[in-house]
Amino acid sequence: MTTQDQTPSAHVDPLVLTAPARAGQRIGALAVDLVLPVAFAVLAALVAAGGLGGLAWLCALVAVGAIAASIAMVARTGLSLGRIAAGTRTVRRSTGAAAGASLLSAFFSGGLRTFDIHRGRDPFAPALTPLEFPAPEDRPIAPARDSLRLAPIAELDSGQRFSLAVPLVLGRNPSAPTDAPADAYRWTDLSRTLSKSHALLEWDGRLLWVTDLGSTNGTALRTSGARQPLLPHQRTPLPAEATLELGDRVVTVRAPA
Repeated sequence: MTTQDQTPSAHVDPLVLTAPARAGQRIGALAVDLVLPVAFAVLAALVAAGGLGGLAWLCALVAVGAIAASIAMVARTGLSLGRIAAGTRTVRRSTGAAAGASLLSAFFSGGLRTFDIHRGRDPFAPALTPLEFPAPEDRPIAPARDSLRLAPIAELDSGQRFSLAVPLVLGRNPSAPTDAPADAYRWTDLSRTLSKSHALLEWDGRLLWVTDLGSTNGTALRTSGARQPLLPHQRTPLPAEATLELGDRVVTVRAPA
């Protein structure tokens, strides 16, 4: 049994790799959303003071309509003009979806949260975009005697190189599974973006697999310049040549020379 067999079944966290909006962003979004209704409310008061009751009512209706339109937009998409300007989205804490018709009740019960969609993943985006890997060659799994010769090599950005003939656990202070053979490498990380046990690399004789072990800062796969976040505790196959981001650290996997 390997490490991931001991973990709970993978649960897709709808808010994985999202980033909460900063206070300044939330205040800025609210300010932008209030500019139009406040301006028309002030105009309505001024017009009413001038004795133009009909025009005052029209301005007041525009102010109320602007507020209603903003609320409806947030309920439907999690966005508003202010949130678009601030780069944020407001969604349910529990599902990562727009609140819909229950927006006001969710707001007053504390069930909403606003996220920065530029610093982190947009909650509306899929938690894990499916990757397309080349079909494996129709060959039998390599026999045990060839494991050392055929196993991929993991090269850390700090220069260390490891054969993956034996599973490898990487982290600041990792622990190997007690019931399965695995190496554990303590990777010095002054930035502390690595978790104690961050990720597991395994080679089955034909495919290389990576499992994020519930790390704080996540594991991502770079493919053709894109960055693909991986779900915690989900065993994921890697291409033959792969680059992984573990927090701020980088691991490059290559075929043996």
